[in-house]
Amino acid sequence: MRWRLPLGPSRNFRLLWFSVVVSGLGDGMRYVALPLLASHLTSDPRKIALVFLADQLPWPLVMVAAGVTADRFDRRRIMVALDSARVLVAAWLAVTVGLEHVTLAVICIATALLDLGQRFYLGAAAGIVPMTVQRLERDRANAALAGGSVTATLLLGNPLGALLFDMHPVLPFGIDALSFLCSAVLIFSIRGRFRAERPPETTGPVGHLVRRQFTDGLRALWKQPLLRRITLLSALYDMVGMSQVAIGILFARTELGLSDTGFGLLVATFGLGALIGSVLVGRWANRFGRERLLLGSLVIAAVASLGVGLVDAWLPAGVFVLLYGASATAWRVNATTVRQNLTPNRLLGRVTMTQKLLVRCGAIVGTVLGGLVAHHFGLRTVFHVGTVLLLAGVVAGGRRLVAGS
Repeated sequence: MRWRLPLGPSRNFRLLWFSVVVSGLGDGMRYVALPLLASHLTSDPRKIALVFLADQLPWPLVMVAAGVTADRFDRRRIMVALDSARVLVAAWLAVTVGLEHVTLAVICIATALLDLGQRFYLGAAAGIVPMTVQRLERDRANAALAGGSVTATLLLGNPLGALLFDMHPVLPFGIDALSFLCSAVLIFSIRGRFRAERPPETTGPVGHLVRRQFTDGLRALWKQPLLRRITLLSALYDMVGMSQVAIGILFARTELGLSDTGFGLLVATFGLGALIGSVLVGRWANRFGRERLLLGSLVIAAVASLGVGLVDAWLPAGVFVLLYGASATAWRVNATTVRQNLTPNRLLGRVTMTQKLLVRCGAIVGTVLGGLVAHHFGLRTVFHVGTVLLLAGVVAGGRRLVAGS
């Protein structure tokens, strides 16, 4: 499926697209610079995993609340406020790095605050898209946002962040702060009112709404056997993936002999695979069927995990990382489509947030396990264990996944 920026339909959408791309570029630089910075402070995989844990924890804490907030207040104002606040957090991190006062605690706090803002930002951004483009343009708009985000964050931001970190550690964090400022200005320039019309179920105290939406979403999700199985396998997929991401910088440096810039390029290879997967996933789904493609994505991820854990050179590792990126995108896109097809529209928001919450819990477990397994059994063991877990998921859920029951 090709994506291209819809230039004609909406000035507001163009501003939104540019804000996502600019912010994504800063995010990509920060995502690769943070583990590099942490690895210069410690070589303990458990401590480096704490940085990724700080990035994961805000998800389950605020996922549903972010959706409720986006439905109660003006979404444009939410996004401007969050970007403005993140300018200060990113600037604080850049200053501490520049003054050489940065510690793992500072890194974790800044990471958690930035990701906390990102959850609420994404909740508001998802609601703005249907309000800025016509119904017939939404496919193009969503594809353009996804493609722009992947390109800016993974293909450009990651290698650029590693390169700038090599030049001076403060650069990627300072530019990240500027990217939030530019994004805030772009969103502020959007014209109109972007507060949703609230149905009765979105009124009342926020705490009560969060509990009710989670309960309703969990009940609706669990009644669908196929959706329930996909949710559990998605949690497994993210658990394995984050266990490997958490020790990725140490693995690249000690096992593959890569420099900081080389690590950034390796991460960009995953982004290239994700972009290829996003382009081809529609064709693959039509040819093989969505459920078979989901099963195939798990198998490919297991093969890629095994391959990365066995090789000791950057080129074959890059090939396996590219396959991993393509399989991850194929899994996520098709899992999303199945969820949309099986869930009534009136419950889609709650089911989506509940599913993401459960899957993110798997990622948190994986982040912790990755650091612990690497510390006690070695870095390569993390990839071997991940392969076994993914294959166990194929065996346990594969047949029924293809059967659609």
